[in-house]
Amino acid sequence: MSRRAQDNLVALLILGIFIAAIVAATGYGPRARLVPIPIAAIGALLVLAQLILQNFKSDKDLEIDLLEFISRRATGDHPELALPEADKPDEKKGDEFAWKRELGALGIVALLVGLFELVGPLPTMFFFTSGYFILSRFTGIARGILYGFAATTAVYALFYLWLRVDMRHGLIDLSFGLW
Repeated sequence: MSRRAQDNLVALLILGIFIAAIVAATGYGPRARLVPIPIAAIGALLVLAQLILQNFKSDKDLEIDLLEFISRRATGDHPELALPEADKPDEKKGDEFAWKRELGALGIVALLVGLFELVGPLPTMFFFTSGYFILSRFTGIARGILYGFAATTAVYALFYLWLRVDMRHGLIDLSFGLW
């Protein structure tokens, strides 16, 4: 079986799963189908786009070296992407600081769970999202706060206003009587 036939078979199998999810969700109640149907429909559309791309483009256009794409390492025809010797990671240095990165990741998860229990999901989402954007220096302070507010507002609208899920959990109430 050719590579293209294998790709098509897998894509059709995944498309079948999405269609089955849509059909199964139509039997749910009106509120219960609000999440699975849009997600399955978006997934089915993306799989259809994938099928169109992989069948109407040449094989050469679809080939990608994932390691090169992710790490921007030079392989083959792209020596300009090679890292200079000074910028290449030192294996000893990476092992030495690996436990610090893992401890930092564990601390972030502990902070997220602690904030969730202390002030509830909505304030936690605002603080965590804003803090991530600001502390990672992905954006400035004003834009990080704006992104945090936008994400929190979207979750509030979807879950509290539309689905009527009670979002007032936490030991400290930061709603100030607004909801």
